[in-house]
This record gives sequence, C-alpha cells and structure tokens, in this order.
Amino acid sequence: MVTNSERPRRANREATAAALRDAAEELFSADGFEAVTVRASAARAGVSRAGVSHALVHRYLGSKGEVFRAVLSRNQGIILAAAPDNPDLLATTSLIMREGLTNNRRYSQLVVDSALHSLPHEQTTGRFKAVDRLVELAGRAAASASPGQRTDDDLDPRFVIACVVALYLGWAAAEDWTLQAVGLHDMDDAEILDSLVRVILGILRRNVPGLEKSDPESG
Repeated sequence: MVTNSERPRRANREATAAALRDAAEELFSADGFEAVTVRASAARAGVSRAGVSHALVHRYLGSKGEVFRAVLSRNQGIILAAAPDNPDLLATTSLIMREGLTNNRRYSQLVVDSALHSLPHEQTTGRFKAVDRLVELAGRAAASASPGQRTDDDLDPRFVIACVVALYLGWAAAEDWTLQAVGLHDMDDAEILDSLVRVILGILRRNVPGLEKSDPESG
C-alpha cells in the first residue's frame, strides 16, 4: 500500500521518468540510436524538469538500450488502437497504415532507425502489437480459404506481412527522397497516402488466399 507520504515521491518519479522518455524520443528520432547518449537525454529532460541527471536516467530507466525500449514500448499500442478488434485484414491494414503515417511517423522512424543500426529485434520491444495483429489476421484469412482459392505456390502469410511491413517502414523513412527520385514530388499528402494504401492492399489481396478481392476503401 502506498502511504500518503510516499505518493508525492512516486508522482515526482513518474513525472521525471515521463520527461526522460519524452526527451529521449525526441533525440532518438532526430539523431538516431547510435548518436544519442544517456547524458544528452538527461540534459534535454532537464530543460523541463530540474534535478535531472545522467545518474537519474540510469536509476529510473536503465541503459541507453533500455531507454530506447521504453520509448518504443509506450508507443507501440497507439497504432494498433486505430483498428480495435477489427477482424478484417484489409480494413485493419488500411487503418494501421494511415494512423502510423499520419499521426505516428516519428515512432515508425524510430523502428526504422533500430533496424538500420543493427539493433537486434530482441533488444527493441521483442514484440510489435500491430505487426502481431496483421500476422494473426493474415493467418486466419489463409486458413479460411476454400480449396479453389489455394495453389501450390501460396506464400506463407507471415512472409506477405513481412513484405508489407518492410514497405511501410521504408516509406516512413524515405518517402520524400523516393517521390523526388521518380518525379512525383508535387503529389499532395492525401493522394500519396491513398495511393500507398491501395498498393499495400493490392499486395495482400494477391498473396493472401481467402481475402475478398475488392478494395474495402473503394466500396
């Protein structure tokens, strides 16, 4: 039981830890995992909360890797929350992609950074809820496919989701560069997102048996 005298200390600790995670997220997304130090995170957090030190980061959050995992963990459920309990793979994929690229691009870029700097998957969060959900729904769709919808060349649905995730993360990291490279830098944001989602849904429809062939966004 938390006593009255302990509550202020606990609240202060939680507020300080939140400030540290905020500062670390800002630095990781701007400079990348390798460039950020625990000391820099402490200094950035100290702008908003007095008394934050390098030692305090280690005490509250641990090593730099543990700080990075804490930042990823607090964000990973947000994207999935855009499609709560939706059993349809195509609709869920569309909602997750739109949420991730519209409101949570910084989180997606953090995931990209961890991959590009060879941070082992098990040293990140270990699990990514949105990816797990897509794998689950793709597996269900494939398992429900009729014999006429299956072929000997069917891909493992997990591999299809892996390709979708790779496209999503690559887009989050290099959208501007890619569009300029192919001469599409004048497309507006809504058209870009709509087109990307159509491509991703097309990949799913062609490669996961058991799916309806119509685009859920086109009616």
